[in-house]
Amino acid sequence: MFLHERHFEAPTELDFLQHCRVIRQYIDQGTTALFSPYVAAFLISRTGRILDIDERSTTFLRLGAVLGIHHNKIWSPEPNFNALLSSAIERVARLGKAETLICECEPAGKTRYMILLQPNAGAGKIQTEPSQNVACMVFPLGRRRIASARQLMLLFGLSAAEARLARALCHGETLEEYAGSQGVKLPTIKTQLRAVFAKTKTDRQVTLVSLISGIPPLR
Repeated sequence: MFLHERHFEAPTELDFLQHCRVIRQYIDQGTTALFSPYVAAFLISRTGRILDIDERSTTFLRLGAVLGIHHNKIWSPEPNFNALLSSAIERVARLGKAETLICECEPAGKTRYMILLQPNAGAGKIQTEPSQNVACMVFPLGRRRIASARQLMLLFGLSAAEARLARALCHGETLEEYAGSQGVKLPTIKTQLRAVFAKTKTDRQVTLVSLISGIPPLR
């Protein structure tokens, strides 16, 4: 509201806040449209310094199993993978071409994750200046392909938070697990679930999962 009404007289303050808003819109829209099952999404510099991150992603990174935060930089607890990740980030920033990595940091038998590194500008062009930033998205492998959050929002009028909860239930997460991963209190999640039931005209989690699992995902 402040930005639209231009309550700031200093051009530098206005430019900075508009820049922050563009970054947030870029990450939110990109991950919602393309990779709705993501568990972390953030913007990093060529050197791996974190430029923008939300609470959900911060909570995931603080677990330190896949990636972590060290001195405001992204890092891996596995030295070999850490070197591989750093090289990939530098290439994406320099060449403007997306890359994907499979994270092998966790012990065998646990969830494996894929890391997508996507240049945020000038895709397909070689950069002459080392100033390009990189959007990093982390999501688990092996999950079923179900309707995206955007589809559920359009079909049933769900909010973004309600759509994410519905998809998490389809992936087998319990309410307690989801609340913990999101950093949200359980009563809040239960309130969201009741809203999802009302909007989808279901009354049990199994019925909700059956309904959403039958919706073909748009690719």
